[in-house]
Amino acid sequence: MDQGVIEYIANVFDIPKLAQPVSVVQMPLPLTRLAEIPLDSSVNQCQGFCYNSKKDVFVLACINSDNTKQIMYEINPTTLQVVAKYEYSQKRLLGHMNTLTYNPNNNRYYTTNAVVDGYIVTPIEADSMIVEAPIKLKEKVFNFAFDKERNEYVSIVPLTNSHRTINYYDADFNRIRSFTIDAEHTDLNNNGAYAANGNTIFTTLTTFVSVDDEGVVKNITPYASGMEVEDMDYRNGQMYVAVNRKGKVEIYSLPTLPFSVNA
Repeated sequence: MDQGVIEYIANVFDIPKLAQPVSVVQMPLPLTRLAEIPLDSSVNQCQGFCYNSKKDVFVLACINSDNTKQIMYEINPTTLQVVAKYEYSQKRLLGHMNTLTYNPNNNRYYTTNAVVDGYIVTPIEADSMIVEAPIKLKEKVFNFAFDKERNEYVSIVPLTNSHRTINYYDADFNRIRSFTIDAEHTDLNNNGAYAANGNTIFTTLTTFVSVDDEGVVKNITPYASGMEVEDMDYRNGQMYVAVNRKGKVEIYSLPTLPFSVNA
C-alpha cells in the first residue's frame, strides 16, 4: 500500500459529477503467478516496476517501511531470476518510489516520491544507475508512466476516494492536457501506471482501471483479493505486474486483458 497518501492529498474543493459509460467486469482478471522475488533484508516491499527494452530486463523497485532504503533489482524476463541489484539510501529523491517507468528515448527511469515531495519526478540513468537531479512539476505527481508511442508522460493523482486527475506532459514535462475521472473506488490509495498510444491503465487496491485518450473510463475490472498490484509494464505483447502479497513480492502475468492498450 502506498504510504503518506493522506498527507499528499490537499486542497480539494470541488469534484465534478461525472457521467461516463463504463464497462464493469465482475470476474477477476486471470493473473498468473510466475515467481517470487527474494528480497534483501534491508527492504520489505515492492513499489515501482517496469521493463527496460534496451537491456531486456524487468526492473523492480523495493523499499523499507520508513522509505530510507531502496533497492532496484534487474530481473531476467525469461527466468525471472535477479541478475543485478543497485542499493540506495535516498529518502529525499527516491523515498517511496511509488511507480517506476522507462523512457527508451533517453535511457532513463523515472520515479516519484509522494511521501517526501509530491511535486518531483526523479530520473535515474539506466546504464550507470546514477540518480539525477529531480524535475520539479507545477502539479502534484503520484503514479507516473511514459507513453512511448506519443512521447508523453502520464501522471495519475488521487483526489478523493473515487476521483483521480490524469495529467499529460510533453517530453519537456510541460502539462498539455488534463482530465478528472471517476475510478468508482472507496479508498485514496492508487497504484501503478501504464500508458500506450494515449490509453492509460492504473490500479486501485482492488481493480484495474482503463482510461482512453479522451479521459473516458472504458473499463474497471477487479483482481483477486489478498494481493496488491503495485505496478505494471508490457513486454512482447503481454502485461506483467509486481504484487505485494502476504509479505512476499511476486511477479504475475496477464495473458489477456478485457480492454485494448494498443501496445
